[in-house]
Amino acid sequence: MAKFCIHCGKKLNDGEVCDCQASAPRVSNNLGTSLSETLKGMFVKPIDTLKTYTNESNFNLALILSGVFCLVISLFMLSFVKNATDTAASSMGALTLYAISSSAIQIPYLKIFFVVLIVGVASVFIYTGLLYLVNSVMFKGERNFKKVFTMYGINTIITTAALLVSAIFMFINVALGFGIYLLGAVLNMVYMYKGIECLGVKDENKHGYIYLITTVFYIIVLVIISLIFS
Repeated sequence: MAKFCIHCGKKLNDGEVCDCQASAPRVSNNLGTSLSETLKGMFVKPIDTLKTYTNESNFNLALILSGVFCLVISLFMLSFVKNATDTAASSMGALTLYAISSSAIQIPYLKIFFVVLIVGVASVFIYTGLLYLVNSVMFKGERNFKKVFTMYGINTIITTAALLVSAIFMFINVALGFGIYLLGAVLNMVYMYKGIECLGVKDENKHGYIYLITTVFYIIVLVIISLIFS
């Protein structure tokens, strides 16, 4: 019967010991230390960091990272609304700007911030819940939701960084800011795919399907929710 590494899923020969943990960062029990090591690791050795920290003992760490991610999404949206509005107003011409003063344009920034924050938190749990169901029920993988959530939470580091940089560059050019975000989103997709390797499905041929099916279900759920609330 074939043997697999419990950490990375690599197929092992009889008596072989996997060396995947040899170069991986050492896990600390201190939350602050784990946070700093994870932040550094996701930019230096992202795959090793994912494999090392994807376990239920780092669930609280994942909650913090996911919370920061949702806050940054709200800040990103505020930056987008402000700069997109300014760009649109400047393109309307001097006469229109005179007729419609900036004081007449009331943008509910506070409401936008909290609405996006709530939607962001809900989206995180919806996606991780769907990933758990697809991975564990459909593909017989990891049946520990905390571990699934932890993998997702650690992956938000890259997207959070991309959103922050994007929000800043939007003050220069909205399209440039979006371009930076898209690059971060693509990188996040790659790391999500690699992170699924840690969720118990040994056949790596199925990992792409797990990611694809989860994303499709997620989009369908969002569409249904948007139709209900519209």
